[in-house]
Amino acid sequence: MKFSTNVRTGEKVQFTSWKSPSGPSIGSFSSSIQTQSLVQTFIWKDGSPFLRSGPWNSSNFIGIPEMSSVYYDGFSLIEHQDGTYYFNCSYVSNYFFHYVLTTEGDIEQRYWDYEKDDWGISWNAVKSECDVYGMCGAFGSCNSKSSPICSCLPGFEPKNTNEWNRRNWTSGCVRRTPSSQCAVVNSSIEAVKMDGFLKLKTMKVPDFADSSLAPENYCRQQCLENCSCIVYAYDSGTGCMSWTRSLIDILSSGGVDLYIRVACSELDKVGDGKKVVTISAIIGAIFISICTFLLWRWMAKQQVRKKKAMEILFFNRGEAQQNFSSDNLAQVKIQELPLFKVEKLAKATNNFHLSNKLGQGGFGPVYRGTLSDGQEVAVKRLSKASGQGLQEFMNEVVVISKLQHRNLVRLLGCCVEGEENMLVYEYMPNKSLDVFLFG
Repeated sequence: MKFSTNVRTGEKVQFTSWKSPSGPSIGSFSSSIQTQSLVQTFIWKDGSPFLRSGPWNSSNFIGIPEMSSVYYDGFSLIEHQDGTYYFNCSYVSNYFFHYVLTTEGDIEQRYWDYEKDDWGISWNAVKSECDVYGMCGAFGSCNSKSSPICSCLPGFEPKNTNEWNRRNWTSGCVRRTPSSQCAVVNSSIEAVKMDGFLKLKTMKVPDFADSSLAPENYCRQQCLENCSCIVYAYDSGTGCMSWTRSLIDILSSGGVDLYIRVACSELDKVGDGKKVVTISAIIGAIFISICTFLLWRWMAKQQVRKKKAMEILFFNRGEAQQNFSSDNLAQVKIQELPLFKVEKLAKATNNFHLSNKLGQGGFGPVYRGTLSDGQEVAVKRLSKASGQGLQEFMNEVVVISKLQHRNLVRLLGCCVEGEENMLVYEYMPNKSLDVFLFG
């Protein structure tokens, strides 16, 4: 069958839908070729546009991205001298295809599935509600992946904000800042540094395009010279396209790059916005870098401090190192013990005042103290006069750090700074064990 239209007589061979899936009488939808300026196909609902393919560019419809694939090669537009245009499809396939305009207004490419012994659908025209003609109104762009799906083109704002907020986009958008006038300078026509173009990538071009044979490098200048020109685009198969009327039925997917005309003030806003984003990104990167560096420095200092404490505790004392195997050292897990600073423990014990002294042992004196968070502790300070102090200190770290029992005081941490070696225990108010053993 030839899907065709005659521009001279108006005669058409078109698709028509059934009234219902079981009612073969003519329904609300029809599909035909339209040849005004550029050749397109339309699906009509009760005579009004329902879906548009975008212009034909000698190999595919630029509003249907899937047709650019090898799979859909083989379509061609034939023009007869009598004014008839029709589409032909001649690619080779292992499947038998046919096309159906459904009762819902969707064109489906169906193939016979031999395994299921039924028709399957390999392609359909309506992918989302954005495919519906003029979904976002004049000067609006539709993107099915955004929320909301409709947005105004750059330089435009909603015509009716209340309706727009209620997601009724039929009223479309209006220009925010009037476009500037053209002027003649040095016998050549150009815009007076007020108008410019913003690039919108891969868009389905609007309806009602005017086409010309202007080469790509002159397409922009041609639009700039025409003060009524709102948008221009260029496609190698279609040529130079421009629009002077309301822009309708624009999708932000597939198609070609659009260049929309805006006033200089709008270009400045875009430039300022880009500067703000760029500067913010740079400042943010610098801030993150500084924070990362400071955090790294702090962590490095902590690691050095702990490492130094371990070295002092286990390796700088050759006499004690000989008394412990590597297994014992590995079991100490000194990294898991909090390290207290001398200043903090001195403050907690009132600078190790005699009034806070709880007792004296072979290791050294023990002081009662209160940390800044209110926790009471017992601080055992290695006596410099004790010859056995260091070994006892290491014994307690090795043993008590491995043992946890309700009848044993808990080792809270230690302090290893310079010549100071201290163990910090939880404070037990009921005196020591010798009192109960010996009275």
